[in-house]
Formats: sequence, C-alpha cells, structure tokens
Amino acid sequence: MRSWLPLAFCALILASAPSAALAQSSDPGSAPQPAPQTKTQDPKTAQKKKPPKVWTNEEIESVHGGVSVVGGEGEQESKNPAVKPEKKEQEESAKHALVERYRRQIQELHAQIDAADRKIAQLKAFKGENTTPSGGINPYQGYNMVPPEEQVKQLEEQKKRVQGKIEDLENEARKNGIDPGDLR
Repeated sequence: MRSWLPLAFCALILASAPSAALAQSSDPGSAPQPAPQTKTQDPKTAQKKKPPKVWTNEEIESVHGGVSVVGGEGEQESKNPAVKPEKKEQEESAKHALVERYRRQIQELHAQIDAADRKIAQLKAFKGENTTPSGGINPYQGYNMVPPEEQVKQLEEQKKRVQGKIEDLENEARKNGIDPGDLR
C-alpha cells in the first residue's frame, strides 16, 4: 500500500500546478495584459485610405511616358510603326503560301480517293458473262488475276489510309495556326 502513496502525491502536485499559475495571473497587482488585436480600424484611418485606382483603356492612352506591359507582343513594333505593316505583310504571305501548300496536298489526296471510288464502281459493275465474239477481253487493257471482291477490299483499305493522311495534314495545319475553313 505504501508504493502508490508517492505516486498519488506527485499526481496531486501536478494537478494543482495549473490552478496556481492561473491564480497568480489573476492577481490585481500584476500588469494587465494587452487585449488581442481585432480587425476594426479607426474611422479616421478608413477615411484617409483611398481605394485602388482602376485604369480603363482610355485613361491609359492619356498617360504620358508610356505604360509597361509585361508579356506584351513585340516591344520593337511599338517603337517603330513603319516596320509593323511590312512585317505583317510578310507573315500573311508566308501563311498564305503555307495554306496553299496544304490545300494542294489535300486536293491530291482527294484525287486519289476519287480514283479509288471510280475503280471500285468499275469492279462492282464487272460481269464475267460477256457473250461477245471476243469474250469480253480487250487486248489493249491489262488485267489483274486478283478476284474483283479482293480488289475492292484493297481499294477500300487504300481509301482509309489516304483519309488518315488527310486528317494528319489537317491536324498539322491546325497546329501551325491555320483554321480548317482556310483549307477548303
């Protein structure tokens, strides 16, 4: 029974320590502690502080000395306005040439698709039952030993590949800043 007595005594001392510290801080003779700061302002300082100025485009134009814009396009263009139209014309002509190149490539690929469509229509209209004296064979035309159905499959696959090339060209043009409507 004696072994728990020192433990109880230590626990009693530790429990009374915070209450003793609280009693000391509430003494009337001790220095008063400052009240916590609040977010309220004096009415005088609130009147002195101006709201921030919001500039409109018209007001910025009236400012003397110019306004620095971070990330603005071409500081050199604003210094020398005579250079701007020439540079713009060169950019437009380069873009126009690029558009024409894409159009020409796409037109060539569409021509390949049209040729494949004509060949498919010809193969679908083929009839091996020709009763003419020549037997339907034209000696001036080359013939393919692949069955027409297989040729149609090959042409359909070719059309899909060409269509994929067209889509790739359109995507490349879009990445270069050309609108899809410009390619038509």
